[in-house]
Amino acid sequence: APARRLGPRPGRCCVPRPLSAPLPLAEAMGFGEILVAGQKVDVCNGDSWQRIRHRDDVSDDFLADPASIGAFKSGGGKGGDLMAFSKCGQYIIKELNKGDHEALLSVTESYVQRVLSGKSLLVTLYLHYLELGSGRFFMVMRNLLRHPGPYIGLYDLKGCADDKTLERHGRKIKVVNKRVWHVHMWCGDCAWSPDRVVYHAGKVAARELSITVTDKQRNAIMERLRSDTAWLAQQNLMDYSLLLAMRKMSREEFDRDPTATWARRGGPSELRQPLLHVGEGDEAMLVYIGIIDFLQKWTTGKQIAMCLKVLERNKATIPPHPYAERFFDHFSRNIQGGAQPLDALAQDAAASRPSEKMMNFYSCVSFEDEALKLGVETPKASRSSTQWWSCFSGICGR
Repeated sequence: APARRLGPRPGRCCVPRPLSAPLPLAEAMGFGEILVAGQKVDVCNGDSWQRIRHRDDVSDDFLADPASIGAFKSGGGKGGDLMAFSKCGQYIIKELNKGDHEALLSVTESYVQRVLSGKSLLVTLYLHYLELGSGRFFMVMRNLLRHPGPYIGLYDLKGCADDKTLERHGRKIKVVNKRVWHVHMWCGDCAWSPDRVVYHAGKVAARELSITVTDKQRNAIMERLRSDTAWLAQQNLMDYSLLLAMRKMSREEFDRDPTATWARRGGPSELRQPLLHVGEGDEAMLVYIGIIDFLQKWTTGKQIAMCLKVLERNKATIPPHPYAERFFDHFSRNIQGGAQPLDALAQDAAASRPSEKMMNFYSCVSFEDEALKLGVETPKASRSSTQWWSCFSGICGR
């Protein structure tokens, strides 16, 4: 479906700016002041972000209320940047380090044009601003996950050794990295903690994950994925991830859910999310998919990091064009068609029984192997009880 045409609205931001080239950094700053959580902030490229907000019917004062934003916590990334959810759960506010802030300034105009085309998997951003009191920069993005958990699976995927499982069957997985200074972790898995065992098992499962959608959904996903990865490489960006979430919903719950109903009314080429297909029996399967964390520029520091990680296989730190090619190739193999469109629920019961291929969508390993990894007792596999932790990782948890 064509992107909705946007009309100007009254106010200082309504004068359109050509989307042909990025602004100089100095000119992009200091667009104007608005309120975020009751505080005045300086907006970067304000008219550009307003165009996306107007397309999505998001008002300019959507975060003005002092009580609109929850507490900031660590985002779980390597940089330790802070992030928070809006109280309504629709938006995520994330602190930007200097590199991410400058990267966003440099790609804003091109990014806005791409998102307004309606043919992108990049997560939607609504605002980029400077907090006057602290001098820190933030961005505001839409929460891709419009339905809360529990999720059958929640994954941060890069198509390399950095893939990880964030949640499995409603259980959030604590991140336990094997850093170089954790000497004991390099002595074999016998020295690993239970949390490390579960986290590593989740990484292996994420790398082997097969994602099933309908044939038309796959075609639309791959078209956007090819275009997005080409754009990211052109902008000298790398180290981004594909956020994937899967959730099942009963037919009764589905019929009452306005978001699911809205998604079902969209055409296949529009790719409204959540993506829908037939699950087990009379259940609907909801799939969320989008590209996140795409503000990492290929810098001298990244080149040095690539050299230091020379012994790592299939690492994330590689130049933008090889990264884009690997990313697309991985998901062109691992995203499969064949799922039944949701309209098939109206047919006879036999048509809605899951196939073996659809079952692989839920679990990429056997039930007993998965139970062993997750510390769940079964007649054939058991492990001492594992303590589960709630994590605030990436943009995925609440």
